[in-house]
Amino acid sequence: MESVNNISVRNRIKSYKNHPFSFITYAMVLLSAMLTAAIIIFIIGYILIKGIPNISLSLFEFEYTTENVSMMPAIINTLIMTVVTLLIAVPIGVFSAVYLVEYAKKDSKLVKIIRLTTETLQGIPSIVYGLFGFLIFVIACNWGYSLIS
Repeated sequence: MESVNNISVRNRIKSYKNHPFSFITYAMVLLSAMLTAAIIIFIIGYILIKGIPNISLSLFEFEYTTENVSMMPAIINTLIMTVVTLLIAVPIGVFSAVYLVEYAKKDSKLVKIIRLTTETLQGIPSIVYGLFGFLIFVIACNWGYSLIS
């Protein structure tokens, strides 16, 4: 299989003589990529250097106390919530997708509304929905901290 871009870096830089703005953009993209990689390496290194000395077996005990501050109950609860959520959401999502692709009329109003809402959902990070839900249900509606809110 042939590569799509056969231009070497040296030839690419030579071609920027006629397009200086393109060279500046290329250099800024490279600098940004290197800076991002350096920051990620620094963060991972900092976490490992500060965190590894504090790892102990008491961190993974099944009983949570103030002395051991175990993470195991939180890990188990997270796994249970993930499995239950998948058991509920995956069949609904798959059956909805099959219905919309195979059985629903392509030009129906329902399909257009669902397509618009799914495209909107794709473009917004989930944390934004969580924050708006918190503001609306917990703060504005005064439902407090509950499973419904």
